[in-house]
Amino acid sequence: MFNCNNLSLLNFTYYFKLALAISMTIVPVIVLELIAIKVIRYKNKYKGFNTDFIVRQIKTIFYTIVLFFLAYSLHMVITTPSNTCSMYAKKDIIEEYKSNLNKINDSDMNEVTKVKYMENVLLNAYNKDTKEESKVIEVKATINKVDDFLKENSDKTLNTVYVKDGVFYYKGHIDGNYNTYYGTSCPSDPLKEGYNNKFGYNNYFYNRLTKFIDEASKNGYKITMSEQGCRSYQTQVNYYSTMTPGRAAPPGWSLHGLGIASDLEFYNSNDSPCPSGRTDKSCPSMGWAHQNASRFGLTFPLLNASYREDWHIEPINKQKY
Repeated sequence: MFNCNNLSLLNFTYYFKLALAISMTIVPVIVLELIAIKVIRYKNKYKGFNTDFIVRQIKTIFYTIVLFFLAYSLHMVITTPSNTCSMYAKKDIIEEYKSNLNKINDSDMNEVTKVKYMENVLLNAYNKDTKEESKVIEVKATINKVDDFLKENSDKTLNTVYVKDGVFYYKGHIDGNYNTYYGTSCPSDPLKEGYNNKFGYNNYFYNRLTKFIDEASKNGYKITMSEQGCRSYQTQVNYYSTMTPGRAAPPGWSLHGLGIASDLEFYNSNDSPCPSGRTDKSCPSMGWAHQNASRFGLTFPLLNASYREDWHIEPINKQKY
């Protein structure tokens, strides 16, 4: 359901945010007070100022300003609306999460059930903290509807991926073992091979994606999915060899090769594609997508990557087997 349900990561995010807040507020105040004290003492002692003293104080003020803007920039990056971990990194939420985590550590729940249970703990704790009860109810209802729909379908394995209880299970990649590389089993004729779409997307992922896009349309936003539902291994090789290093996943590693990832196109109100350099504000259809994806069990995992991809979407609840 969410992409941050790790206690260590939550604690780290909380204290990192706290350190940044201190760097932006308390540290500059203390430094300026110390400078003021130095100036007063120096003036009383020497009845004036020399050049070296003034330069040292100016340097200190300059470094303080640099520290402030660096801390402010980092704080803005980690507290973006898409950063779920930052959203839940609050002391009372962490304490409730930790309490519930201790309760299930010795239980006989399987790992998938534990993850789902703790994701709900986070959601409920966040609800108590923000009082956004209606939003939480809406999220739960939508995800339950999607999962109920998925459960009505068979658990047939497609392209080494199978779905059970709404979780997407896929094989772990083994470097050097071509048989485990993603994109080697894309269907040649999806509709004849048991797929519910002509692109080669995993059936369950395609169902979530179409529901997501249909809901966007009902709200007045135009979004389309890529027609490359399953990206072949060779196509990934071509991307990897022609793009800037780090821009494309290594061949055999991309979830596009399993049909459980898509690249979306976002449009303006005049049906023209949103240009590059867009933001959630300048491209409302993209803003709606980023804000509502989790309602449909979907996520945009590369919003904060070194190469930001605001169009790349995947299922939230996935796990290697």
